[in-house]
Amino acid sequence: MSLGKNFGESGSSDPSEESNENKEEGEGEGKEGFSKGKYKGSQWEDLVQNLEGTSNLRKQFRNDYDQINENSGVADSYIKRHRDFEDIIVKDVLPTLKNIRDPFKVDIDSAEDNLYLHKERNRIIEEFRKGEESTSPITMKLSKEGDLPPKSPLTMPKEDRTKYLDRTLKQKKEKQLDEFISRFMGYDPNKGDLNLFVRDLYYENLQRLAYPFSNDMSYFAIDYFQENLNKEDFLRQMMAALSAQLGTNTGTEILFTIENIYYIQGKALEQYFRVRDYLKNSTPDQRQTLRYETLRQVELKYKKLLQDKKIFNGMDAEDAYVKKRIDILDTLIKNTPKHYRAKDGIFEKAKILWEHGQWKQDSKLQSDALKLWYQIPKIPNNGDFLNKEAFETIQLLLREMGDPNEATVLPSQTKNQIEYTLRMRNEEAMSKKKLREDRLLWPKSK
Repeated sequence: MSLGKNFGESGSSDPSEESNENKEEGEGEGKEGFSKGKYKGSQWEDLVQNLEGTSNLRKQFRNDYDQINENSGVADSYIKRHRDFEDIIVKDVLPTLKNIRDPFKVDIDSAEDNLYLHKERNRIIEEFRKGEESTSPITMKLSKEGDLPPKSPLTMPKEDRTKYLDRTLKQKKEKQLDEFISRFMGYDPNKGDLNLFVRDLYYENLQRLAYPFSNDMSYFAIDYFQENLNKEDFLRQMMAALSAQLGTNTGTEILFTIENIYYIQGKALEQYFRVRDYLKNSTPDQRQTLRYETLRQVELKYKKLLQDKKIFNGMDAEDAYVKKRIDILDTLIKNTPKHYRAKDGIFEKAKILWEHGQWKQDSKLQSDALKLWYQIPKIPNNGDFLNKEAFETIQLLLREMGDPNEATVLPSQTKNQIEYTLRMRNEEAMSKKKLREDRLLWPKSK
């Protein structure tokens, strides 16, 4: 889901935590109770060094709000909300990058191990910031039992799901996810409303919009990295859940959310390469800001990994992430039970091929997209078809041209109409999303 150049995705902050913005000690200096020596020579040595290096970040650099566009229409509560600069550096804003060249099956097979490492890392961060050792062991249990016995169908109609999500929207995203997994993931993944609840949780609460409000791109880059930081926990936990739920309705919804995360991660890499240019052309005054220093450390952190993955620019990133997203959708189409939302899966794959073909001026990719769209009417109906209206528009456009199998015979006007339909397909949903977030998260001062 995207609103093109006007909106991105960002932010996890609870507006009630705005006061933490000036809480310089709040990001947690390591205290005497933390034994950093035991991590020397281990895989966590760099993590501990980064924790130490960022513990006084807010004291060393300015966190000002200059060059704000007064006519941006963005609420002051959004502009001055709390941002997790330290976590953007210490945690992982590009969690998909390490395995981007691997087949998606490898990601599923390694998901539980990756979740273990994710939890262990978070435990060390918490220990450092609290200044005390934790006695709680890291476990791999993904969920506790819900209020009903495991595998009972969850009955929670849309109205009740909306009330729950509205109530929890202001919470930190990690807290929202932990509560959701604890309370609901023990229910039947095929019967009842768990599958719809997973979808709503991600798209309505964990996926947020970002707003440009300055000509200084560092603001938007920070917000975009913040959003990707907040998706790391969802990615790790839901990938581990997927290893047990592949082939269920809920597993299918998880796959749709993961494909969307990879889409957003690809956009985050676009921001990364823009950041490189920003850092090269920054002024001495900009280098004294918290935004600059955060972006500088993020750029340095992923430099070698990007070289190892042979991703040197935005075009390389686009190619790598498109390939992975298609792999995810192929997994979805192959494993979804009884064609559950298979029409959406095929539509999304065709959309990726069409847009990538347009970007690369590759007519074969667009012809492959046409063939996929022609398959959709033959697929049995099961579950929602969220792209139905967009598909019917494209279907009509192609029918007027005689349903060609090759994109080369389509006139430019028809191609432009298809591109417009794909770009605008979520406009209504995203407008409603913006109104909800403005009302609940970023109210404008009266």
